[in-house]
Amino acid sequence: MKKTTQDDKTEKKQPVIRLVTLSTCFFCATVKRMLDKSGFDYTYTDLDLMPEEERNAQLSQIKKFNPEEIFPIVIIDNIAIVGYQEERIKQELGTT
Repeated sequence: MKKTTQDDKTEKKQPVIRLVTLSTCFFCATVKRMLDKSGFDYTYTDLDLMPEEERNAQLSQIKKFNPEEIFPIVIIDNIAIVGYQEERIKQELGTT
């Protein structure tokens, strides 16, 4: 039996995490807190705080895939999760 040393353990690669959120959204803030608590780095865009022209351009892109405009949108690497789906987010991050 081989003894496991610290060098043998491979840390999980930090996924690329991007959030599309609203500054007033409870579930958006909850996802940010969950990621902070888990130690993941992420970027986010609060759509409602963007200049109107940029916001409208973003919303028109979002509507193609998310016609109801449900937030947050959590993108982990190339997987998009629409709405607050805590278990699915944890599963994609490997924290369940």
